[in-house]
Amino acid sequence: MSEDFFYALVIGWIILLMFWSTVVLFISIRRPTGSKLTNKIIIYSFSFFIIFLVLIIFFYNRFVF
Repeated sequence: MSEDFFYALVIGWIILLMFWSTVVLFISIRRPTGSKLTNKIIIYSFSFFIIFLVLIIFFYNRFVF
C-alpha cells in the first residue's frame, strides 16, 4: 500500500514538473511586458522541484527497501 502511494507521489511530482516547465518556457519565450520572471527565479523554481523529487525518491528507497 505504501509502495503505491510513493509511486503515485513520484508520478504526480513528475507531471507537475512537466507542466511547470511548460509554463515557465512559454512565459520566458513570450517575455510579456510586466513579467517578473528572471533567470534567478527560474533556477530557484526548478531547483525546488528537483530537490523535492530527489527527497521523495531518497525516502522511498530508504523506507521501502
